Amino acid sequence: MKTAVLLALLFSTSAFAATPVAYLYPQRLVTVQGTRHLNLYCVGEGRPTVVFDSGLADSTAVWRLVQSKVGKITRACAYDRAGYGFSDPPTGVSDASAAVEDIHRLIAAAPIATPIVYVGHSIAGLYGVLLQAKYPRDVAGEVLVDPSYANQFLVAAAVLPPMQRAKWLAGLTDAVAHMRKCAALKGPLPADCLDGDAMSRPGDTALAALEKQRVSRPSYILANASEYESFIPDHGRKGASQREVEAVKPDFGDKPLVILTHSIPGHDPDLTPAQNAAMEQAWNAGHDRLAVLSRRGSNQLVPGSHHSIQMDQPQAVIDAIAKVVAEVRGGR
Repeated sequence: MKTAVLLALLFSTSAFAATPVAYLYPQRLVTVQGTRHLNLYCVGEGRPTVVFDSGLADSTAVWRLVQSKVGKITRACAYDRAGYGFSDPPTGVSDASAAVEDIHRLIAAAPIATPIVYVGHSIAGLYGVLLQAKYPRDVAGEVLVDPSYANQFLVAAAVLPPMQRAKWLAGLTDAVAHMRKCAALKGPLPADCLDGDAMSRPGDTALAALEKQRVSRPSYILANASEYESFIPDHGRKGASQREVEAVKPDFGDKPLVILTHSIPGHDPDLTPAQNAAMEQAWNAGHDRLAVLSRRGSNQLVPGSHHSIQMDQPQAVIDAIAKVVAEVRGGR
């Protein structure tokens, strides 16, 4: 599934480093709703606690180059969203509201001392904004790593001429239909049903085997389809998750908010160089708009990075988290 291309025309060429064992097995399974569990892995001590939230269809393993280093500064916890990694499948739609309710439940059930420093990658950036709006007492500050933002697809599509725009947007919904078709298949899945991003990262045999196993699960594919469908435009309207974020008029006040933006442009082979450049410009402008949600917000371009900045330039993410933690501790 070419999910990364459809999301924001962003690619990561990072190789897998050796994976700590903790990311290869379930850790603490926290009950959040009835008998449903979310997988939680924490290291370190101190306050505020940093909570890591992964991008679309990713697991806690994407934070393996960052979490242990942050754990030397303060308590650092990563969790798998419903349906991903070692967490149970969701009971309903995987939209932004469902993700935020699960974060709030997890914080209370673990328990994790509040307020936290929330760190979200890609689509989780959308969830971080909604978390602040719905549960401001949960949040002390945030670091959003190449985050998605409300209305990003319609903003991106606006750079295309009408017929090409319609085709591009139709490709998003076609991807969802394909995912659901794959989830219904019996037996081994064909290659085009497996998440190409998860399957293409070389270097770590154990993690590659785990990724192949998890992306083959119908529950994983359905959770991915639901989360993606909630995010993309709905017949020309803003997606459900975007509408949920815009409805609450998010405002971080003077809480620290750091946005990290990739510097190596993505490339969609179906678009012209000028169109690709325009989409990159729209992406960066969206991050500028996120940064001004806080009086202490900033948008930082990270040299030498693709979309998965935590894999390409983990130190940049560690430094941004350390900065926010220090500001929270200092009350500045």
